[in-house]
Amino acid sequence: MMQRAYPSAAIEVRKSEASAVNLTTIVAKAEGVRTDLPADAPLPHELAVECRFDESILTEFRWTAGPMR
Repeated sequence: MMQRAYPSAAIEVRKSEASAVNLTTIVAKAEGVRTDLPADAPLPHELAVECRFDESILTEFRWTAGPMR
C-alpha cells in the first residue's frame, strides 16, 4: 500500500505487521525508508503507514511518518 500511495518513491519496507481488532477488522502497519533520496534531501527518508481493513475492504489509510512531514 505504501508504494502504491507514493509511486514516484523507491521505498524499502523494513517492518510490517497486522493485528485483528475484531472478527472482521484488521489494522496493518508498515515502516520503510526511501532509497531514492540523497542523505541531505529536505524530504523525510523514514516513512510509515497504517491501514484499516473491514471485511477485506480498505476503509482507512494514513501516513504516520512522512512523506511530506
